[in-house]
Amino acid sequence: MSNNMGYGPPPSDSDSDSCYDGFYFSDKVKKSPKPQPTVEPDRKLYEAVLEGDVKAVIKEIDSLRFNVNDPIRWGRTMLMFACREGHYDLAAYLLEKRSASANKQVETQTPLMEACDCEKNDPYLVEKLVRLLLQHGAAINVSNKCGMTPLMFACRNGYTSVVRLIVKDASLNAVDHVGCTALFHAIEKNRADIVKLLVEAGVNAMIPNGKGYTPTQAAESYGYYDLLELLPRTEETYSVPLHFLCYHTLRDHIPRIFLKTECPEYFQELKSILQSIDMQDQLHHFAISRTSLAEFLVMDDQALKKVGIPFPVQRNKILKGILDFHLHHWSYKSIARVKMDGMDNFYDILMITASHMQQLVIIQASLDFVKKNLNAGVLGKTSTMQLASLKTNIMAYRKSVDDLTKTVKYLGSFSPAKNPLHIDYNDILAVRKRTTVRRYFKYTTIILGISVLICLKSKWFGL
Repeated sequence: MSNNMGYGPPPSDSDSDSCYDGFYFSDKVKKSPKPQPTVEPDRKLYEAVLEGDVKAVIKEIDSLRFNVNDPIRWGRTMLMFACREGHYDLAAYLLEKRSASANKQVETQTPLMEACDCEKNDPYLVEKLVRLLLQHGAAINVSNKCGMTPLMFACRNGYTSVVRLIVKDASLNAVDHVGCTALFHAIEKNRADIVKLLVEAGVNAMIPNGKGYTPTQAAESYGYYDLLELLPRTEETYSVPLHFLCYHTLRDHIPRIFLKTECPEYFQELKSILQSIDMQDQLHHFAISRTSLAEFLVMDDQALKKVGIPFPVQRNKILKGILDFHLHHWSYKSIARVKMDGMDNFYDILMITASHMQQLVIIQASLDFVKKNLNAGVLGKTSTMQLASLKTNIMAYRKSVDDLTKTVKYLGSFSPAKNPLHIDYNDILAVRKRTTVRRYFKYTTIILGISVLICLKSKWFGL
């Protein structure tokens, strides 16, 4: 009975009394089998490829009738995994026996890129893999979605023999998505031997990256001064000083409160403007002529030609960038302001003041630009609505500046009338003068006293 019967609650369609809440004997409950975990068909093939087991790979390929050029788990082909993991025998088998494609791309990656970025970090093994791929027609001048080429991977990982192998056929001046050539990748990792190879091969060592730095400036910023001897430097080449490219000191933020400054006023903004129109390679012309932001924003074709921009196409592109900068909608709300209930310290307020000073320079330059071009009849006739909008924005900004002035005066009331560290040179000169006069008076008095004494003694002795 125990084998054929089960003990449990009555079924819902039972004819028993509906008020019965107990249990009764019924048919034995059949338990459903547990679901088995799903196993991907290519899992064993994937594990065999990662381990570099050629026999297991052959067995799985034959059993699955798998196409060697199809991607397996995680999206790469078997040849790409073999190159990435450094399994030379497996790569040779796939290329020679299974006719795997040496140029198959998966998400813009190629087997040659994977070999140059091999995880084994064995230069001899990587060179063998690269030679094997090249023998089967692997393309060298190809880049992935980030702009990285096989040469860049080899330079970054320090595979000197691979660089020597492909440098003659590679595009030396190709750039990645941040504007770096293969030379930048070698400099970043301090690969002196690779830098020397690239320079001897004829790489352009004057191409700046996306931030406007040349390879020489990059080596200086990293502190790799030994690489500077390998990089070409000609007398005609002008490198924009590093402190011209970004804000470093308080002198750069508020140049007008300092009497002497080498960097032109707000020159750092010129780099951003030129970079936005892909003309950062012309920055050195403005650095040589010491052009400030205010002067740059009102330039015309003749001024650009005088600075040294040689071609009309380049000058027109810069002029369009200047016009777009002036046409960009400006709002006083975009400027940081000091709040009455804020917790800003003195440095924060100083930086807010510096930002306002820079905006005042830009507004003045925009007004000068509009006035200059209106008088020349270039911009056409302005409407009353445009003038009213301009007046409203300027008045609103004037209110922000007035509020900032009141805050600065309020904070200044807590400061002493004279800076404790202030040195008044007039007081120092007055003290020195009084000391000198006293010294002369003292010595003169002594000399007169001695003279009177001598006279008296001479009189007493009848001399």
